[in-house]
Amino acid sequence: MKKPFTKAQLIITGVIAFYFLGSIMMNILTMKTLQIGSISVFTCGIIMTPLVFACNDILTECMGKRFAFKVILVGAGINLAWSLICALMIRLQGNNEYISECFAVILGSTWRITTASIIAYIGGGYINNVIMSRLKERDGEKRYYLRAISSTAFGQLFDDYVFVFLAFAPFGISAIENPWSAILTIPFISAVTETAIEAVVTPVSKRICDTVKAEE
Repeated sequence: MKKPFTKAQLIITGVIAFYFLGSIMMNILTMKTLQIGSISVFTCGIIMTPLVFACNDILTECMGKRFAFKVILVGAGINLAWSLICALMIRLQGNNEYISECFAVILGSTWRITTASIIAYIGGGYINNVIMSRLKERDGEKRYYLRAISSTAFGQLFDDYVFVFLAFAPFGISAIENPWSAILTIPFISAVTETAIEAVVTPVSKRICDTVKAEE
């Protein structure tokens, strides 16, 4: 008879599941922007992104750098598969033109946005992963808040700048582009906001890590 899952295994499984779900959700939520004046400052994905990074922190802290990076790569593969499936569904003939157009707007993304999203996702996750693990090697079990928040700050900064630059820089190759002033300022504002959200949820991620470690 197989042994039942331990509490720690169930928690880690739940964190991985939420990580994958959040990775897809933040790309969907990116389609809705929050605007100040004539410049789109945030996307609604700003709410989900710090939670995804918090999951990365938990996996790195409890399971190690290699395990967490494998999850990042699987998440990138899931996002790519999701984008391809959505692209295929959009191309199929629908029986309601209005619904088909809304479906395409919400779930469709250009090759440029898809490429930018995957590159930023892997790079930002990797930076978060490396900083988190290096600081843990230095500090041991102490200073979880420092490594969780600082790793997210650098990871988010890379993620936001790479995504906005690749997806929206004014190269004249797509219809949705932003001026250079926005390309330089929006990612910084987003990264600061996302890091602040991460700081709010860090006590929760620490509690999860403590529970997992206590069960091991």
